[in-house]
Amino acid sequence: MKCSDTIRSFFICLVFSCVLSGCGAQQSLPLDRDDLHFAGFYSDYLLESGVVAADEGAALAALDASEVSALLLKHALTQESLKRKIEIYKKNPELWKSILVQVRATIVKKTGRAE
Repeated sequence: MKCSDTIRSFFICLVFSCVLSGCGAQQSLPLDRDDLHFAGFYSDYLLESGVVAADEGAALAALDASEVSALLLKHALTQESLKRKIEIYKKNPELWKSILVQVRATIVKKTGRAE
C-alpha cells in the first residue's frame, strides 16, 4: 500500500468517525439546583403570561412586578441571582439549550400537552 493510500484511508476513517459522532443523540448539559429553579421560574412565567395557552387566540398578559416577585420567591430566586443566571446562559448556549429542554418538559407536564 502506498503512502498516499494510507493517508487517504486515514482521512476517510477520520471523516467517517466525525460524521458518526455527530449523528448520535446529543445529551443536554446537566443542570444544577439553581438552573432547575430558573427553569421552574421561566416555565411558570411563560404559563402565567399566556405564551403557552391552550387557546391559541388567548391574549398575552404582561406580568406586573408583584407577580414576578411572587414567582421569584416561589422558585427561591432573587433578582440578582436571576440576572447572574441570565448572564451565564448568554455565555453558554449549550447550557441555555438544556434549560429550554427542561422548560419544555415542565410545560408539557403542567399542561398535559403532547410534544
